[in-house]
Amino acid sequence: MAKLRVLHLSDTTLSGSPIRIVDLINKHSEKFEARHLVWNPTTGFRTFQTDLIGTDMDASQLHHWVHAYPDIIHFHNRWQRQEVFKVVRMPERPSVIQIHSPRFGQERFEAEANSGVPIAIIAQQHPAQWPEASYVVPNVVDITSPEYLRATPPLRTIPVVSYAPSNVVCKGMDNKGYNLVMPTLKRLKFANKIYLQLITQKPHNQVMELKRGADIGIDEIVTGGFHLSSLEYLALGVPCFANLDKATTDVVKKVTGCVGKLPWLKATPESFERELCKIIAAKSWQELGRKSREWMSKYWSPQALLPHYESMYADLLEKQA
Repeated sequence: MAKLRVLHLSDTTLSGSPIRIVDLINKHSEKFEARHLVWNPTTGFRTFQTDLIGTDMDASQLHHWVHAYPDIIHFHNRWQRQEVFKVVRMPERPSVIQIHSPRFGQERFEAEANSGVPIAIIAQQHPAQWPEASYVVPNVVDITSPEYLRATPPLRTIPVVSYAPSNVVCKGMDNKGYNLVMPTLKRLKFANKIYLQLITQKPHNQVMELKRGADIGIDEIVTGGFHLSSLEYLALGVPCFANLDKATTDVVKKVTGCVGKLPWLKATPESFERELCKIIAAKSWQELGRKSREWMSKYWSPQALLPHYESMYADLLEKQA
């Protein structure tokens, strides 16, 4: 039986989120196959794996992928305003719009909310802003991929603390508390308590190479949520700080079925230095990292992630049959 085909469409790589879903489906699904057509494959120096690149295609090629290929179209963030539709018309297919950005940021996604197309929200902070969303789906990190496999480094006297802010300007969803986190990390570095690994504006393969050498990771401690970055640290067995609020914690537990403690290291701006120093003093980062990887293996494996997407696609097809 032929697999049903899903086309993912996005203007940008969105930190590699769409292509990770596509890889998950192609590697592990017996029901679906997928491709990702991205219009612009680069965001500054931040590059991610790509599949189909819209700017490399002529109108006939774009028409094939958008009209002839898919049984389902999976839009990411923008909908009718995507660049590809300046070249070809929008097709009529069972569709879903997955929102990756907060609703009340720079873009409010009013066109998407009023489109009549089902909305999918990532299982982080976003469901609180989209109570009417049809689906809540987890961001994908495939822990079986070689980039998430590493030998545990020897226990160092001084840990490598890794921090990968999207940028050094605190705005919107990209606000990872740089102005709050960096003074603490610099102070601990100058006191010879940590080796500081600051990761900014690098291709994703270089980011992952650096993260594989880390002992402790920091996602963010200011918004109450978390990002793909912390999922990468946890998958590598690197314990990671993030200030998950109750709403985000509840979403993660509902999506994963976990009833116990989540693996993120909890810290607020006020408690961050104290909590980090506790781990440094106890030299407990390896044990915490082992537990992080075990949690990801149980609750964020391909077998745990795939049903969220397969059931969403099956539901879209059933509703529009």
